[in-house]
Amino acid sequence: MAGTKYSESYRMIMEAVRKKTAEIPLLNTETEDMLKREKHQACFFTGHRDIVGVDAEDTERLQETMRGWLDRQVESMVYQGFSTFLCGGARGFDLLAAASVLHAKQTYHPTLRLILLLPGREQTRGWNERDLALHLAVLQRAEAYYLQQDYDRSCMHRRNRLLVDCAITGVAYYDEKKERSGTGMTVRYAAGCGVPMVFLPFGESGT
Repeated sequence: MAGTKYSESYRMIMEAVRKKTAEIPLLNTETEDMLKREKHQACFFTGHRDIVGVDAEDTERLQETMRGWLDRQVESMVYQGFSTFLCGGARGFDLLAAASVLHAKQTYHPTLRLILLLPGREQTRGWNERDLALHLAVLQRAEAYYLQQDYDRSCMHRRNRLLVDCAITGVAYYDEKKERSGTGMTVRYAAGCGVPMVFLPFGESGT
């Protein structure tokens, strides 16, 4: 945005993200077909972007609780035989879930695959420094593909459906009061496809 002043650290992260996203390929038909063939070992994540409490302290508590639950859920999935985890790379739940997979990969299961199915190259426009830094850290350690060059509403819907189509189960942070959200649409699409879901068992703070 013209006239906006950014800190030096923020500018450095934005530049690093720009360079990294330029390296990420578009998803081609061959790779998409491969993901669908290997869906028997894949689990996807979907959840709300904003995880907020009544104040900053409550927000941190919620996010820390969610991180612990995700760590345990990923471990459970690994021991059930899942080795591939699919994520849409959005702020909030997606990035927390991706971080949990990378933690498991680093600490006890180095062969795990984290695959980011990203909607478009402008996905991170307007993100704050903290979210950008986490997104960059995840991008640097994951396998990633963009569904298309431009970021628009259609690519979000395509991304959400593809997550379901390439997995046999899902893990969700879903507030039923937000049924018109992208997460709500993904959960309903999974139900229509007969894909079972595991739901985060607490909280109504997603938006």
